[in-house]
Amino acid sequence: MIQPMISKKMRTAIGAGLLALLLAACSGDETNDNTGSVNDGQNGEGIDTHTQSEDSGTEGDSEIGFEMNSEGEVEKAEDVPPEEEEAILSLFDEYISTFNEKDIDGYLQLLRTGDGYFNEDEERAALEEVFESFDVEREVELKTINEYKEDEAHVFANMILTTTDTESGAEVTRTGRQITVFHLVEDEWKIASIHFMADPE
Repeated sequence: MIQPMISKKMRTAIGAGLLALLLAACSGDETNDNTGSVNDGQNGEGIDTHTQSEDSGTEGDSEIGFEMNSEGEVEKAEDVPPEEEEAILSLFDEYISTFNEKDIDGYLQLLRTGDGYFNEDEERAALEEVFESFDVEREVELKTINEYKEDEAHVFANMILTTTDTESGAEVTRTGRQITVFHLVEDEWKIASIHFMADPE
């Protein structure tokens, strides 16, 4: 069955998306509103983090989602060339490691930038803001390419997000599911958007 995750219309830039999720996680607020405030992600509703802008050139309102088999496992995409699978998953691993290591320059190099996609200056500023206040560790429990075509791939991952307030030392761990969208740009895979859904508490 198809488990729709998040519409491409539901977009929030990293400054409002990731930071909101981190603040919500650290606050312990149990409010279930999903209104673009710091409570986003608390009730398992989908929010986007680090996504391309609203004026993306992507056509239509296609769903970013995943398909599960009868055993409740995410279906792996068929006919993914081995060399492309290796390249995509390697890039995904680099995305995780550069974020965990607070390597902003390395992280930004992985993103697709330009009209309709990431704004490098905005991403840098937002990441600096996040890393100034929080230590964030992302752990991947499972990853698989769940959708593939010649110039686009989606990687599904089960994630554990541990956020520590550097001032108070308060630590909160949340789990969730993520779809990372990759585009092939001039023979190189780049991250075009990232969509995270926090699991209900």
